[in-house]
Amino acid sequence: MKKTMMKKAMMIGLVTTISCASLSVRADAGYGIQSNVLPPNTTSGSQPSSGDTANGNNNPQAVLNALVQKAQTQLGVPSSFGGPAAANVAPSIAAGTTTTPPVSGTSAVPNTGLDDQAFADTVRNMMPLSPQQIKVLRYLFDQSQRAAATYPGTPPKPTSTSVLVNLSPGSMPPVIRLSAGFISSLVFIDSTGASWPITAYDLGDPQSFNIQWDKKGNTLLVQALSSYKSANLAVMLQGLDTPVMLTLLPGQDAVDYRMDLRIPGLGPNANPVLAGLPATASPELLNVLNGVPPNGSRTLKITGGPCQGWLLNGHLYLRTPLTVVSPAWLATMGSPDGTNAYELQSTPVILASQRGQIIKLTVEGL
Repeated sequence: MKKTMMKKAMMIGLVTTISCASLSVRADAGYGIQSNVLPPNTTSGSQPSSGDTANGNNNPQAVLNALVQKAQTQLGVPSSFGGPAAANVAPSIAAGTTTTPPVSGTSAVPNTGLDDQAFADTVRNMMPLSPQQIKVLRYLFDQSQRAAATYPGTPPKPTSTSVLVNLSPGSMPPVIRLSAGFISSLVFIDSTGASWPITAYDLGDPQSFNIQWDKKGNTLLVQALSSYKSANLAVMLQGLDTPVMLTLLPGQDAVDYRMDLRIPGLGPNANPVLAGLPATASPELLNVLNGVPPNGSRTLKITGGPCQGWLLNGHLYLRTPLTVVSPAWLATMGSPDGTNAYELQSTPVILASQRGQIIKLTVEGL
């Protein structure tokens, strides 16, 4: 009986000690007063224990843990009755309530320094780069995109020309100059400048070129998919038994944006030709149609309408969108855009038709 009563007394004393310490700590923490509670048998002039030094006397939880340990030692209570668990429960007992014990290593007193650090860490995680660093990254990205899009070397020169296609055996097929990233249009016309419809085509290397066709017109849109791989192209025209063979050659200094391929003869859409006048023309007239003066010619000034003129060997070569009415021309050639080339005998006055009206052209410098 005596032993039982002694154990009960020891338990009551332990709880009383913990409750008093808890009340003291709560009072100090609530009013912001530094805790001066010392363990039993410790004077104010004695040095704090190693546990107090590690946790700091300003930490109420550390002071409470020290009190519990001292009480256990003096009362001879086994460690199962105290320790951190008892220290964590003590504040609840003192307050008369039961709450979840605080997480070990945390302080019940708000710490402004920790709050500022947490805020700074959150901002750093959400926006790890400074505005200046972001500007530098955007500048470097723009420079890399610009370098990747810059054409290596000199960009190809765009051209628009007309060629006479020779279908006779042993002749060289026309060469179409292409470049990766550029589209070239191939327009097939007859000797009068009228469109010659396409019926089919075949490509030598389908993997290196892309061709678009509307299945009924006289125009092919060709695009090179590689920088240097060449191939050939066979085009079948309506009513023409011989295929038109072309050489596709990428990677050139000039690109044929538009190539008018003039086929000898009259196509199914041929324009009417005056009786007794030739329907074919010389290569010199083709150069005139392309805007290239004949070799050895002299430039003439022509007034009265839109017209260019050159004099060669007593013949007058004209390049104009007008239709020459008088004098009678020796040879003519037209393009799909309405431009005409004429070969005439030398004359100072020319009559031409412009939208149904007759206008007078004066040739100067003969």
